Amino acid sequence: MKKKQFVLGLCSLAVFAFALVLLAGMMSAVQAEQKAFSLNKCTVKDLQNIEDFKLPDALCKAIIDYRTKNGPFKDPLQLRKVPGMTNAWYEKLNPVLKNGDVFYDPEAEPVLSPSKC
Repeated sequence: MKKKQFVLGLCSLAVFAFALVLLAGMMSAVQAEQKAFSLNKCTVKDLQNIEDFKLPDALCKAIIDYRTKNGPFKDPLQLRKVPGMTNAWYEKLNPVLKNGDVFYDPEAEPVLSPSKC
């Protein structure tokens, strides 16, 4: 009887550990997915919290202000019209068009290629 309880307890522990491993893997995938976000739906805080680089607070606010005044971004190049958006910041932000929406996606291929001159 005690041996059965012990085996049952061990099996329960194994199932629990397996569930934890699966959950951790799913959370990592969700976190990786959350790195990309719509520049038409993001907040100033989302822009300030980009992990790969630090956009100036004034530029984060200018992006949201420009979008509020002019409507949603339809093309990534529209971001170049945001006051304070330099070529360097545009290249770091690397906006891409996905399903009709403009996204920041750190995994996307660079939009601007280095000059071949």
